[in-house]
Amino acid sequence: MGKLDERGGVDIAEIIVYLCFLATSIILVLRHGFTRKAGWLLILIFSLIRIIGSALHIAAETIDSNNINIQIAAGIFESAGVSPLLGATLGFLGTVTQGSLDRDPIIARVIRAMGLLTTVALVLSIVGGTQSGSTSSISDANEGNTLRHVSVILFLVLYILIVLLHGYFWRQRDLILKHRRQLLLGISLALPFLGIRVLYMILSAFSPNVIAVPGATQPSRNSLSKFNTFTGEWQINFVMAVLMEVIVIGVYTVVGIMTPLSQDFDFEEEGRNRYGGDGDGYHGDMELRTSMIRG
Repeated sequence: MGKLDERGGVDIAEIIVYLCFLATSIILVLRHGFTRKAGWLLILIFSLIRIIGSALHIAAETIDSNNINIQIAAGIFESAGVSPLLGATLGFLGTVTQGSLDRDPIIARVIRAMGLLTTVALVLSIVGGTQSGSTSSISDANEGNTLRHVSVILFLVLYILIVLLHGYFWRQRDLILKHRRQLLLGISLALPFLGIRVLYMILSAFSPNVIAVPGATQPSRNSLSKFNTFTGEWQINFVMAVLMEVIVIGVYTVVGIMTPLSQDFDFEEEGRNRYGGDGDGYHGDMELRTSMIRG
């Protein structure tokens, strides 16, 4: 059995931190809803992915450093984790539109299309990660690397679209309900750190493949080698990947705890109780109070 290096120590710290995030995300899911669109469920899934991925990294170091299957699995969890992080951000943007911009069919279609893009990129990432470590043939490994490259490019496109959509929502902020504007601010705080994480994923994907394939010539180290998830500099991995993810999840968690999103719609239930249905008095009162909440 081997012993843990600095990267292994970071993995242990990640497990501890994400166990805390996991517990908090369960509370937020119960508070804000189980739907994928809400984003909180994806934060929960992301926490699980990081716990499992860190455990696999530790296993690769301490149990069998030559076990290709463990390395492949760890690499898949590493790259796949970005998908729920971007998906959660997209889900939060959908939450921001509730009661206002979601009435625009174009915005609704754009968000659905971006959700589909997230799924496609995730599938390519998993398939590519599996094939890139294939020991059956060089062609499978090369095809896997190509799929990985396509997946990270799609993730980059998704991030850019999220930034653009987020900017458009700020231009329409007067139409957005009060507490959902607080969630939009949280997204604004998280996006720069998320961008650094996406950049690291791209650099890592295009770094030399370190998993040996029989019959293949091992690529020489180049300027991107230091960004490799497994053999690169652990300090870069810590700053550009681990720390960025913790900051993003931390921002979303704090916003989720401090923002009473349900209050944006509490007036609707109160109006029904006051007027006993959908009468004119209820609708007039609802319009007035909606205006007050947006202010």
